Order: sequence, then structure tokens, then C-alpha cells
Amino acid sequence: MYKVDIEQKSIEWLKARHGNVTGTSLASALGTPAVQRTLLYSLVADRMTEVQPSDLSSPAIERGNELEPFAIKAAEAESGIDFIETGLLLDDKYPRFSISPDGIFEEDGVVVGGIETKCPNSKKHVEYIMKDAIPKEYLHQVKAPFVMSDDVKFWLFVSFDDRNYERPLFIKTVTREDFTDIDECRAKLLEFLDVTNDAHMELTF
Repeated sequence: MYKVDIEQKSIEWLKARHGNVTGTSLASALGTPAVQRTLLYSLVADRMTEVQPSDLSSPAIERGNELEPFAIKAAEAESGIDFIETGLLLDDKYPRFSISPDGIFEEDGVVVGGIETKCPNSKKHVEYIMKDAIPKEYLHQVKAPFVMSDDVKFWLFVSFDDRNYERPLFIKTVTREDFTDIDECRAKLLEFLDVTNDAHMELTF
């Protein structure tokens, strides 16, 4: 696994991940045939069209971008881990699969951990705290680094709500031992990537 140090949300970052399976879309890439087909259409369309920066603009996204540094700072204070920024993580074994963590932790230049932050509405934030688990809709996003590399040892899921004056921070840490299906996910991901690449090639060559 290697880093591409470009600014997240920049045009260069959008182009670098355009048409890729990402942490966000990994669940669909590993989903049912119908769900995979929908993602395939989207990825092939991305590869055949220009980047649309407007895709990253919505009130929820803007709030998340604004609060992300505060969420990371709060998580660092709570966990004692200092995270650094990076643009993309990639691995040559999985072409067109990239993840964009909110922060990473390195040992001797190797990425061994990281952090994924969310800034949901207050109701969702309390739900996450009470369930004391990574929300199902984000589980594959947190699993993605473990799928990409055996070097990854841990990842933090963080929910942050600055409006909650009693419990603004929720952290759930996962390790490789929490996932028993990594090899299965890798095989299914590679198969999906091959099918997607073939579909694109058939339309363009």
C-alpha cells in the first residue's frame, strides 16, 4: 500500500479516484449482483465522463468538511494517537481501488492505522453511542483499509457532534481480528474490478 499526497476534495484528488471503487462504495462492490451492477454502471460512466466537482457540494458534506478537523483533534486527545493527512491510499494488487482516510498513523513509514470521522445529525450521533458499534452503513468503509493491506493493524471510527454538550465524541476502534472475511472480500473485489474493467473496454475499444 502506498500514499498519494494530494489535497482531498481538490480537482487532482477527484481525478485520481474518478471511476474507482472507494471505501464508500466497497459495500456495493461486494454486494448482491443487482447492487454490483448499479455500481458498475456508475463507475463505467465516471470513466467515460469529466469530473464533476459539484458532486461534493451539499449541506451535509459542507458541515462534515467544516467539522472534520475538530473531530480528528478530539479523537487524538481521547486516543493519544496523532494522525497525519494524506490524499489517497492505493495498492498495485487492487487496480482502481482507492481509499481516502481522514487521517493515517504510520510506523517506520508504513501505514498501520487510521481514522474515519463522521459528523451526523444529533439523533444519529446518539444512536451510534447507544448501539456502541460501527454503524452498518459505514462498516465496509472502515474495513476497506484491512482489505487493501495486511500492514493495517487498527482503524478508528469517530462520530462527532459539536451540538451535543454531554457526549460530543464517540470512538469505536477495530482491529484485523474483528474481521473474519478479509480474504473473501479481496477475492470478490478483484472479480468485480475485472468485470468493471472489461465492461469499460467493451464500450471504448
